[in-house]
Amino acid sequence: MASKDQLRKIAIYCDKYKCKIHDEEVSLKNISDVEYESCTNCVHFTKEHTCDLDLIDKILSSLAMELDLKS
Repeated sequence: MASKDQLRKIAIYCDKYKCKIHDEEVSLKNISDVEYESCTNCVHFTKEHTCDLDLIDKILSSLAMELDLKS
């Protein structure tokens, strides 16, 4: 499971990120919970804390490779 910080970074780099605030199922009460981009605020993030598009590990791997190239 990715950390909260990793989930935020993944959302920034994910082409498929779609904030729940734009989803019709979100009530006005929940809008205040969506303060920043994070997988946890994405429509593709499931109740089981996974991405239904299976992108978390792929994006984390890409980020790790970028960091390796910079060092």
